[in-house]
Amino acid sequence: MKNKIRNEIKLKRKEMNPDDAKQKSFSAAWCFLNSELYLSANTIMLYMPLGNETDTGEIVKKAFEDRKRIVLPVTERSTGWITPFVFERGATLKKGSFSVLEPQNAEIAKKSEIDTVIVPGIAFDKAGSRIGFGKGCYDMFLDGLNAVKIGFCYDFQVMDEIPSDDHDIRMDFLVTEKGVLRCQ
Repeated sequence: MKNKIRNEIKLKRKEMNPDDAKQKSFSAAWCFLNSELYLSANTIMLYMPLGNETDTGEIVKKAFEDRKRIVLPVTERSTGWITPFVFERGATLKKGSFSVLEPQNAEIAKKSEIDTVIVPGIAFDKAGSRIGFGKGCYDMFLDGLNAVKIGFCYDFQVMDEIPSDDHDIRMDFLVTEKGVLRCQ
């Protein structure tokens, strides 16, 4: 069932008009940036988008302006292990594992200092369940992390209910171009 949902949503996202994706990403970013979630955050871990994923660029720009600390994941391909690295203005990004942009020559961030995590995904439900790419990278990273977990996606990626396993880490909030939703 997860693979069926994963394939359907990935196709729908891939077929999005680039201008539509850009506008919806911009709207989602500003829904987050105008929320208490952003205002109360000090160290925000987010992702660099791949393909038509919801773009986090506006969040990065505003967070730098507001002097918030930005952290990006670097994923070990063989194990799926995520290491958080500090991302500073002007730092070099290079394609890493899975073709995702990752910081180069950066300092490792302490997990205990991360208070907000913007999490990518293929599909989410209103209870906070998430379907990712199926490797479990984020579930391993988020397990035991004391931070606000935010699924960042397009509205069509939010479903009423998706299958969930015991090891799946639930989101606390979802942010789309239509607003912020507290997961039940």
